[in-house]
Amino acid sequence: MMVDSLLLLHVFLITIIIIFFLLTLSCSIFFTMVIFTSKVPAELVANLMVLALVPPSILTVLFLNKVVCRLYDRLYVITTLRR
Repeated sequence: MMVDSLLLLHVFLITIIIIFFLLTLSCSIFFTMVIFTSKVPAELVANLMVLALVPPSILTVLFLNKVVCRLYDRLYVITTLRR
C-alpha cells in the first residue's frame, strides 16, 4: 500500500513539472514570435526560436529547487504517516 502511495506521489509531481515546463515553453515561444518576428529578418527567426527554449529551462530548474522540493518533502511525510 505504501509503495502505491509513493508511486502515485511521484507520478503526481512529474505531471506538475511537465505541465509547468510546457506552459512556460509555450508562453516563451509565443512572446518570442510576437515581439521579434515582426522586426527581425527571416534568417534570424530560427535562432530566436532556439533562444526561446532557454527561459523555460531556467524557470523549470528554479521551480524544481524552490517549489517541488518543499512539496515533495511535505507530501512524502504525509504518505509515510498514512500507513
